Amino acid sequence: MSTAARAGSDTGNGTDADTDAHAPDGGAPAPGGGPSPDPGALSARRAVGLVAKREINSRMRTKSFVLSTLGLVLGLGVYTLIILFSKEGPTKVGLDRDAAAMRPMLTAVADRATDLDFEFVTIDRGNGNDDGDGDDDRAETMLRDGDVAAVISGDSATDVTVTVERETNDDLLAVVNAAVAEERTTRELEREGVDPVDFAERVGSSAAETRTLEPSGNSAAEQFALILASTGLLYFFFIVYGIMLAQGVVEEKTSRVVELLLSSIRPWQLLAGKLIGVAVVGVTQLVLLGGAAVVLAEGTGAISLPTAVAGTLVTMGVWFLLGFFLFAAMLAAAAARVSRQEDLQSVVQPVMVLITTPFVLGISLLSKNAHDPVIEWLSLVPPLSPILMPARMLLGIAPAWQVAVSLVLAVAALVGLTRIAGRMYANSVLRSGSRVPLAESLRLR
Repeated sequence: MSTAARAGSDTGNGTDADTDAHAPDGGAPAPGGGPSPDPGALSARRAVGLVAKREINSRMRTKSFVLSTLGLVLGLGVYTLIILFSKEGPTKVGLDRDAAAMRPMLTAVADRATDLDFEFVTIDRGNGNDDGDGDDDRAETMLRDGDVAAVISGDSATDVTVTVERETNDDLLAVVNAAVAEERTTRELEREGVDPVDFAERVGSSAAETRTLEPSGNSAAEQFALILASTGLLYFFFIVYGIMLAQGVVEEKTSRVVELLLSSIRPWQLLAGKLIGVAVVGVTQLVLLGGAAVVLAEGTGAISLPTAVAGTLVTMGVWFLLGFFLFAAMLAAAAARVSRQEDLQSVVQPVMVLITTPFVLGISLLSKNAHDPVIEWLSLVPPLSPILMPARMLLGIAPAWQVAVSLVLAVAALVGLTRIAGRMYANSVLRSGSRVPLAESLRLR
């Protein structure tokens, strides 16, 4: 066992002071208790870089990384297909031969209402009779078979009837009434010698303009898909890679590899390298999955994505890094307190609750009312912001000042919590045997 490792084992505490008091090669300490001058000693940057490179190489070259990435992309494709097949087509409305002349006006009125989707089709004659009985039989058959939701009969100059099987569609009635009114208005204007087109232009020029404070081009189903995709992906990656890091910490303690590593580098350098390495692996998989999601969404039109797709992906990456460093540092520090994988679940449970809470809130509150003031304020506060704020940004409902505030608070929380996590890790990682008490792991050195 190395000198620094023996010091950590003897004192029960692998502190920076223990490491500094011995040279990496086991030489005598320098005057004043500092490390001996050693031309071959690693700089902090190189030490962190080597640990990070080790983590990246050991994780990205595994079959599990490749298979999990392919599995996630496949799952995303299946989910896209479900959205596509679950979308309902336009509501078909039948027109008998008398009402067929109203089809252009009905279509024009329905198109002006952006939230309505009607398709008006002419009903073919059932038996070729001129008395209209064939039309009635054909219309009734189509209604009962569900081929059309309603049948419009009659002429706008006389009486128009909307026939349905059970319940009347209020939106359809509004469209029909508006179309009939416009048809009759056109005829009255022509009778009085007024050009209907010129009259419509003069009347239309005086129409009021609309202004939307928070425009949204997504339907309710699309909004839920965006919420689930953003919060679910981040939650999944925080959990998977956070637990992966925590298990690696315990594994290194069990195999005593950490003692060998800490004979050359300091605990905070080891922790920083592991965090950076695992974060690179996680953000690589996240970008691959996000790129696949963009390709599927743009190619199939299943979901309307924000205009600046590239900026959205970059934003998701930034929030992933902030959230991962925040949660993973706490998970690594908690994992350093135990020496067996069997004890890991109990020490990381509080951190898991912190990760799960914003995911549950995002699904429940954002899906119910994305503009709820409660969710707006919660999305500003870490550790909730790394999951809630990206979802609000993806929906296009997060003002710039709220994004800026949440970023500042997240960075401040990251700085504070990583210092605490680093202290816990350094005080616990060389302690073997029973679980290190929380008070001892937080003790100032």
